[in-house]
Amino acid sequence: MSTIHLAEAHDQSSESPRILVLGASGYVGSHLVPRLVESGYQVRAAGRNSAELKARFGSTVELCTLDLLQPDTLAGPLEGVEVVYYLVHSMLSGDDFAARDLRAARILAAAAEQAEVGLIVYLGAACPDNTRSEHLISRRETGAALASGAVPVVELRAPVVVGAGSVPFEAIRDMVNHLPAMVLPMAVRHTSAPLALGNLLYYLVALAGKRSIKPGVYLLAGPERLSYEEQIHRYARVVGKRFYTLRIPGLWLGLVRLAMPLFSSAPSSIVRALLGGLSDHMPSNAEAIRECLPQRLLSYEEAVSEAIEEESRQPGSLYWYQGNPRFREGWPNAAYYGDCLVIARETALPASALWRVLSRIGGRQRFFTMNGIWAIREWIDFCVGGPGRQLGRDTPDRLVVGERVDSWQILDVVDEQRVLLGFRMRGPGAGTLEFRLQPLAGGGTEIQMLAYWHPAGLWGQLYWYTMMRPHSFLFRRMLKAIERIARAELKGTPARP
Repeated sequence: MSTIHLAEAHDQSSESPRILVLGASGYVGSHLVPRLVESGYQVRAAGRNSAELKARFGSTVELCTLDLLQPDTLAGPLEGVEVVYYLVHSMLSGDDFAARDLRAARILAAAAEQAEVGLIVYLGAACPDNTRSEHLISRRETGAALASGAVPVVELRAPVVVGAGSVPFEAIRDMVNHLPAMVLPMAVRHTSAPLALGNLLYYLVALAGKRSIKPGVYLLAGPERLSYEEQIHRYARVVGKRFYTLRIPGLWLGLVRLAMPLFSSAPSSIVRALLGGLSDHMPSNAEAIRECLPQRLLSYEEAVSEAIEEESRQPGSLYWYQGNPRFREGWPNAAYYGDCLVIARETALPASALWRVLSRIGGRQRFFTMNGIWAIREWIDFCVGGPGRQLGRDTPDRLVVGERVDSWQILDVVDEQRVLLGFRMRGPGAGTLEFRLQPLAGGGTEIQMLAYWHPAGLWGQLYWYTMMRPHSFLFRRMLKAIERIARAELKGTPARP
């Protein structure tokens, strides 16, 4: 196992500054925040989704929500901050992502100047000067917009990052783990210098206390130049998989963009943007940053091994977020990126009445409605060797963590608030079902069903999209039945299931 040691987290002579991480719930941010905390910094983690921030970091750091396109939300998070990490992008926001990124950068630069921030660290992307990729041009222009303000900016232009959650890495992982071969465009011959996530985090953490580094643009690169095709084959060798590729001259890159969502659940908008950069050889002259912050750079194979081992060591959380290992337990090849289906129903009933009904799920009343549909799925599972017909409850009228509910397992219980059930039937991926009871401001309760699914390859993707409408219909019927039974019991006339 290869480990990156943060030998120079910050200058010993200086006090630890307060740090604001923008985009803390994203891929790099979610790894960076714990490293900064371990290095002794006061960290404020910011994002637009407060629930995901809490799920990832709990109470280990100060959490705040903001929207970079809303200037009035920035003053509080920037108060007392000396270093800002700018790790956000708008590629999930549609075709106008470049304009949104540019506007957000200008707003942040002005707000940081007003708050007297000492340094902005911006993580951009390596790109050749003549690139035609809209994504890469946008990353470059975002850095220029940040640097146009009065606050010093250190821009790190990163190549492909090798680590769990990196979209290029996850696309390769999904491809190799679930396919025997792949046809590729000739553009995969172009090269880059992929960088291990641990090496990237070293640079980022060290910059928080490296006061002597000059503002400007620094190119990052790993120790070796590899074609994108070679990266695929090297990953396959590390995981012990035989994988074949065939380059086809004239293969339209758009076909690859269309095919990717069939076997990979990595965000399709980001995948499309990144595929646009395949047409270029990526620069790798990283001598400037290596002189300022020397470290041992991991080879591609070492980086892959480190990513897999690091992921296996993560404890995860009982609240869902992308990549949470607790929601992929028992499925080593389930995708890092998952999907979530949310069905909700508002009722005037108190949470206690709904909870009494919900606590009996899987018992005599089974799933409260359309039990024949559930039985068909259980018989299918039983016929292929699964536990689908292991019916019943260990504790019939109370939800207990670790016990089974038919072919589900109880993972977490918060009385009158939530229950989390792990899917234990056979299927092409890892599934989890959550019930939430949330009080409404005007009285009553909102009951929610949330289905989480981390697919395993093509069949996992097809399973999710094929079953989404039936699940939506079934879940709405379930919530309606739970409310009906709870209302009848409050009146003293128990309803039929």
